[in-house]
Amino acid sequence: MQIIRYTIILLATIILAWLLPSFYHLLSDTSGRNVFTYYSSVDEAFCSIKFDEKEDRLIRYNVKTKKEYSEAEFDSILPMFYYRQLLSDGRFPDSINERAISVKEINSRNFFYRYNAKDKNTPAIPIYTLFESFSGRVKLEMPGDVFRLKNKIEFINPETNRVDKVKSERFMRVFVQSEFQFPAKGVFGNPSTRKPYDEGYMIIDNEDQIFHLKMVNGKPFLKNTLFPKSINPAFISVQEPADKSFYAFVFDDSNKVYLITADNYKVVQIQTPEFEVNKDRLMIMANPLYWNINVISSRGKECYALSADTKEVVDSLSLLAPAEYDFTLSNILPFELRFTTGSSDYIKPSVRFATWWVLLTNLLLIVTFVFIGKRRNKQVQPFELIWIGICGIFGFIPCLIFKE
Repeated sequence: MQIIRYTIILLATIILAWLLPSFYHLLSDTSGRNVFTYYSSVDEAFCSIKFDEKEDRLIRYNVKTKKEYSEAEFDSILPMFYYRQLLSDGRFPDSINERAISVKEINSRNFFYRYNAKDKNTPAIPIYTLFESFSGRVKLEMPGDVFRLKNKIEFINPETNRVDKVKSERFMRVFVQSEFQFPAKGVFGNPSTRKPYDEGYMIIDNEDQIFHLKMVNGKPFLKNTLFPKSINPAFISVQEPADKSFYAFVFDDSNKVYLITADNYKVVQIQTPEFEVNKDRLMIMANPLYWNINVISSRGKECYALSADTKEVVDSLSLLAPAEYDFTLSNILPFELRFTTGSSDYIKPSVRFATWWVLLTNLLLIVTFVFIGKRRNKQVQPFELIWIGICGIFGFIPCLIFKE
């Protein structure tokens, strides 16, 4: 009976360590600061939109000068972002700060990119679609097969589940000729038909070299990008921008971001605020003049404005909230047990411990438990005292219930 009793107390403690912190977060947590922020090519400063709860209205303003704008004025100082509205109003400028600008250039060089840690930490099924990159058609069409790549490349007919030996051997010869080192560590692409063209896949071989694979007129194309050996790629995000100026973003194991350009695979480092590739989110809003780099974390948001041509930092902005001291999580709840995280779709148990001051709370719970036991003439077991001393409130509740 004692074994069964202790087992139930153990299970109850685990459940409480999961549910009580979750319920506390549900009641106490507030949303982070992630207001819209964009670098103005007219004011040459960051501009933002926030909601004023007291006045119940949106406030559009220049972060540096604190000057407020009407909606129409705000459109004018962010012409790269609101260019469609300016065109509709007949207010689109032909130049910005003496630099000629056209709608065609904006359409070709504007892009939005979002990175979430889930993209890296939740691997997809290792079956890939290789489009024809030179089909001559306006819309991409799904091919009749898929491929897998680990120790070799194989193309498979998904309807019959049979390997296309002829096509597989044709592509495999190119891998051998290119001195690709198997097994492949990672295969990264953008297998969607909702894009203007296809650039295939970036593949990391066993020696951390990045190879570019695509299919041109039904024939394999594989090229070693000669990626710098000093950089250890951890994740690659393949992109197909309208101006075809680059192939992919590369994230390394030291939380740095690089760009593989279309200029003979030249690698350019993209300066970002402090960034943890396994936890934080990254957003890039680019236009012909500036790249807006936003890093969103649990602390808030930090922004860089980069020159679109040189990729040098021209301005920065920090919207980090000051670290808040949570008395309950630091001094009452001894630890938090979580099974999920915002940076992965996997169920992965993790534990976060409180400060050493929680031992004082645990001691008070032990004294309370002994007092209640003596008042009710119940014998106190050493196991119960040790368990409450370790698990605090999570152990106190089941031990007290079973004492009754």
